[in-house]
Parts: sequence; C-alpha cells; structure tokens
Amino acid sequence: MEVDFYNWMLVFLRLGAFLMVLPFFSMAEFPVTMRVGLSALGALLIAPILPPYPFNHLDFVSLLGVMIQEVSIGVLLGFVTRMIFYTVELAGSVISSEMGLNMAAIFDPMNQQSNQIAGTLLVFLATVVMLTLNLHHWLLLAFVRTYAFLPPGGAHLNSALFETIVGQTSHVFMVALQISAPIIATSFVITLIFSVLSRAVPQMNVFAEMFGFRIVGGLIVFGFTLQLSAQYVANYFNRLPDDLLAVAQMLGGK
Repeated sequence: MEVDFYNWMLVFLRLGAFLMVLPFFSMAEFPVTMRVGLSALGALLIAPILPPYPFNHLDFVSLLGVMIQEVSIGVLLGFVTRMIFYTVELAGSVISSEMGLNMAAIFDPMNQQSNQIAGTLLVFLATVVMLTLNLHHWLLLAFVRTYAFLPPGGAHLNSALFETIVGQTSHVFMVALQISAPIIATSFVITLIFSVLSRAVPQMNVFAEMFGFRIVGGLIVFGFTLQLSAQYVANYFNRLPDDLLAVAQMLGGK
C-alpha cells in the first residue's frame, strides 16, 4: 500500500487537530505521545484512499496556507463534537446555582480548572456514555467520511455554515435546560412552599431554613434523574456523526 507523504501530512494535521479537541482524547491525563501516535496511524490508514493532492503548483506560502486550513478544519470538527460537554457544563452550572452549591467547586481533570460538583459529575457521565456506547468509534468513522465531501484544501466559508454552527450552539442551551429542568422545578416548588410558610409563620427565618431543603431536595432529584440525563447525552451523541458530515458538506460547498 503506497502512501503519498503530502497526503499523509495533511490528514495527520486535520486528524491531530480533531483529536486535540475531541472529548476524552483531549484530557490532560491522555498522553500527548499517544495522541500523536494515533494521529499518525490514522493518517497512515486514511491517506491511501485519497487522491494525490497537487503540490507541484504551490509555493511555500500556499502550502503553509493549506496546512493551516487543515488544522482549522480539524479544530472546527472537534469543536462541533465537544459541544455536548459544553452543554453538560452549562447544565451543571444551572443545577449548582439552583441548589446553592456555587461555592462548592472541585477540580475538573478534563478542563484543568475548578468546576461545580454537578458540572463535573455530568462531564464524567458524558464521558462514560461516550465510551460505553462506543460512540467515539462512530465519531472517528464520521471524521473519515468527511473526506468524501471535504477533500484536503477544499474548504470554503459560507453563510450556511455560520447558520448551522449558530443553530447547534442554540441547541446546547435547549439540551442544558432539559437536563436541569427537574432541579429547577424542585427549587421552584421548595421556594414556593417556604414563601407560603413565611406568610403563615412570620417569625421563621425563611432563607436559612430553605437553604438546606434546596440542597437535599436538589441532590435527591439530581440522583434520580441521572439516567434521564444520560439519555439526553446519548441522544445528542447519536446525532453528532450527522452534524460532522453536514459541516463538512457546507465547508466543501456541497
């Protein structure tokens, strides 16, 4: 199997940028050498199925532009796949705010920064869902299929791509609201109950008493709705391969 070096290099750049942003593979605990090795091996398998790229008529500046374009494509495709993790982080922030746990933060190993407890748990849940359902294999397969619509050096920006990215970003808020909706409803009911109690018993310190109930009630509901949250995450992951192909089609002008 003969491999063209320039084809391999372009595929390596796109795949390496994709894995650099792709969830789980982008974690700090995932060795960089392994990520580079996977990119090199993947490029070695993908490059032979692509037609040779015409480098003869390119000067150094044009070649550098093509390389930057491939890296940008990989980062964009990785950003599309990573949106589900932005979704669960946003849902975790809303849940922590509703339960009054904004000050309780733990270290998130994926983002290398402090995050709310609920957000970190949901990030781990999304990672487990992705790996147990082998959805990362489907994402990598969808990445390979993007070359059918977007060959190396064939990217073109257009308004349809911008509208698609904005639409997917808005979908992030909708899924985050679906995940956090039970906690929001629980917090509202507890607040409503204590509002009525404050009218019936004016001597009661409503804010001090309500705080503990919001935490306990929120944690109970959060635990019982984790399976539902996992289903929302799995549904989002299932549509990601189609989203990757749609972005590739728009970048390729098809």
